[in-house]
Amino acid sequence: MNQLKFKKRFITLVEMMIVMFLIAMITGVIAYNYTGSLEEGKAFKTKTGIEKIHTVLDLHLATHPEDRATIDTRWKDVLKQSQLVKNASDLEKDGWGNDYSVSINNETGEIDIQSQKYKDYQAAKQGTMFKSNREQR
Repeated sequence: MNQLKFKKRFITLVEMMIVMFLIAMITGVIAYNYTGSLEEGKAFKTKTGIEKIHTVLDLHLATHPEDRATIDTRWKDVLKQSQLVKNASDLEKDGWGNDYSVSINNETGEIDIQSQKYKDYQAAKQGTMFKSNREQR
């Protein structure tokens, strides 16, 4: 009986190190791209939040013009009372978790809603697609 002897081949330490290095590189590239996506997501949430808040406050002032002088301090209460907002606490903060700054422009009478982190993001990303209609004018 002729037995075939198979030679066992083991993985060398160098081969394992090469595979681990490649996995680490791929993971690094994915993590780097994912970070940019997170920032874009936060910017998008902030942009849509500003637009929603603006809509709710404009509608409130259309029906209650006497609140114009105090809307910058009471805007969170207006959001909580609005039928258009499902969860006001989610809308009170921007994508980075900071409060919005709401004020009334004394010259034009328009509501100005801003987020400092969103402004910083826009300054860093000059050609971003997340510019609001008011900023493009």
